[in-house]
Amino acid sequence: MSTLNGDDGSGTANAGPVLSIIVTCYNTRDVVRDCLNSINQHPPNETYEIILVDDASSDGTSEMVQATFSEVRLLRNKTNMNYSYSNNRALEHARGQFVLLLNNDTLVPPLALDCMISFLRNCPDAGVVGCKLLNDDGTIQPSVKSLPNPAAALFGARSIVSRLFPNNRFTRRHLLHIDRDMTQPFVAGFVSGAAAMMPLAVVKKVGYLDQQFFYHVDADYCKRVSEAGYNCYYLPTASIVHLNHKGGTMASLPVRFRSLMKFERDSYRYYRKHIQTASWSPMQIVVAVGLSFHFLALASAQVFAEVAATVRPSPQTGVSIGARTNDN
Repeated sequence: MSTLNGDDGSGTANAGPVLSIIVTCYNTRDVVRDCLNSINQHPPNETYEIILVDDASSDGTSEMVQATFSEVRLLRNKTNMNYSYSNNRALEHARGQFVLLLNNDTLVPPLALDCMISFLRNCPDAGVVGCKLLNDDGTIQPSVKSLPNPAAALFGARSIVSRLFPNNRFTRRHLLHIDRDMTQPFVAGFVSGAAAMMPLAVVKKVGYLDQQFFYHVDADYCKRVSEAGYNCYYLPTASIVHLNHKGGTMASLPVRFRSLMKFERDSYRYYRKHIQTASWSPMQIVVAVGLSFHFLALASAQVFAEVAATVRPSPQTGVSIGARTNDN
């Protein structure tokens, strides 16, 4: 259970918690329950609070939190807003020296939060620190990268080239975990917002998340942190399990395709905000056309993956998954 006004050992009560953990959600009751249970099972040794923003869920998420996790500070949006809006709302209520933006589809192992707090305390130039994100099978997710640039379309985590040839030298320049010493922290372009911790003082200086972004909101924030004179660090000795997309954001085929469109849209927004800031340049057309072709390539790959998933045989029955679904 979170402790908000603990004793620091000298008999003086602290004004607030050391860490504010911020979780946002939308119709992910069971996933949220697992996330909050993992925090309670493996809490930091420091005082902390949990702020959960329910983005107008209709599946009983808020009721579950109120009944099971009474220590959580619950905020409810009246309508479904977006990731950045909900996190910004929680940041307005955060009282910790440090704040952790944590996706609801994560599981927190022992010591992960303590390692991140300790790093920020001992590294005054750090504006953001991210940890190693793991899939549920223990493999490493590409969660630390160079800042977005035109080459990322060809060699980023989503590119076909990187999927087929993950160790090529161009992909290694963008996906920074591939060629690094994973026992030491290092400066990165940006780290995933699935689990990013910042000093609250830095947040107050840099400002809140840019609500125009859905994708690239973490890259945008780390870019702004860098412009404010701080570094963005990756701490591979701290790990959090990220059950990627089990938070419900990719639950249906139309949503997955809309996601691809949002990714390209926000890529262009990032380009206009941070790379081509002139009011007009011919490169704007070039980039827009390039992103359109990039979308077509990703969409084609998605169609192929969807069809393959529908017709592949079931390991147990030898019957295609698509046929079994139709029987239901």
